[in-house]
Amino acid sequence: MRKQTLTIVALSALSFFAAVPVVKAQSAAPQTSSNNTAKSCICDSKDPFDPRVRMPKGPFKGQCLSCEQRSVRMLSPAEAALYKPAPGTMLVANFKHKGKYWIAQIPKNAVEDAIFQIQYFNVLRSAYSAHGQMRFRLKPGSEAILIPQSATNKRQKAIRMRDFIYSANAIWVRSGVWDPVSGLVDFYAVAHEIVGLEDRIQDAVKYPFTDRIEQIRLALTPQQKQQLLLNVIMQGDRDRTNLMYDTLKRNCTTESLRAIDRTIGYQPRTPQEKQEYFLGIPTGPELNEALLNRNLTPETLNQLLTEQIQKMPKVQLPTPPLDAIVRRGLVDPRKMPNLEAEFATEFSSRKR
Repeated sequence: MRKQTLTIVALSALSFFAAVPVVKAQSAAPQTSSNNTAKSCICDSKDPFDPRVRMPKGPFKGQCLSCEQRSVRMLSPAEAALYKPAPGTMLVANFKHKGKYWIAQIPKNAVEDAIFQIQYFNVLRSAYSAHGQMRFRLKPGSEAILIPQSATNKRQKAIRMRDFIYSANAIWVRSGVWDPVSGLVDFYAVAHEIVGLEDRIQDAVKYPFTDRIEQIRLALTPQQKQQLLLNVIMQGDRDRTNLMYDTLKRNCTTESLRAIDRTIGYQPRTPQEKQEYFLGIPTGPELNEALLNRNLTPETLNQLLTEQIQKMPKVQLPTPPLDAIVRRGLVDPRKMPNLEAEFATEFSSRKR
């Protein structure tokens, strides 16, 4: 039965990872060149919330992380005071929109809907392997106000935004190359990102392997919806990029569910519920580009999957993300269309 479990998952993932490139990993030795000096970790010297972060552990420990992704950060009262926030609002740094980072002023009771999104792939028709993320839709008139964060962009006008996404994505070193043989564990850190929905739609349109993005409105009380938003923000503020991405135990889906479970006080009952695993697909701008090269061999894939799946309890397959939401009793009967149907105009230009 154990062998059958490995075979099922490996075969279900074969078509997806056959599109991933094989490239040589960097040396495990820390880099000592000028590219790894303290100053080199600065992404924007005029941005007061530039995290200037390094890989926390693993073979690339100490090397500067990519400037393309950041974990969201809650401003302290002293930091927020500089922006003269409106009463009853919270200020969040590193909110990403159109390639720039913003300070977001968000009313504390603004969430109208909390929506779990599951992104499936047209090269991997599997319920097990998907990208999970949270969408927050704010009430009309209670939109987030985005203020330029860097002095470089201070002339830009404030933007009002009603829809945005929380996603825990893999982030790697700036000069890194992706090598699946070296393993996904301790190769990436996790970035807890918040980005505009418009940006995520554009990513999905440009990403050739997106099949569909299902949307499940969560059956939460008004108070729980607000708390869930606060929990994902504080998750990013607390963890920053200090934790490592793990294909099975810490990925896009697990981190969204971690915030959900904290919000609803979920207590697993059965052994299977207590040992949920999700076969995460690491996402990020560099990985999206790498996927287009189509060079990974089936042999390399099998080696990677075997190493990862052997860490799972015997006779247990990963949990489909949708099953996890159903198990928690969170499916709101008010169904939502898939994202590509809701924004059909935007997706109409997509190349298949």
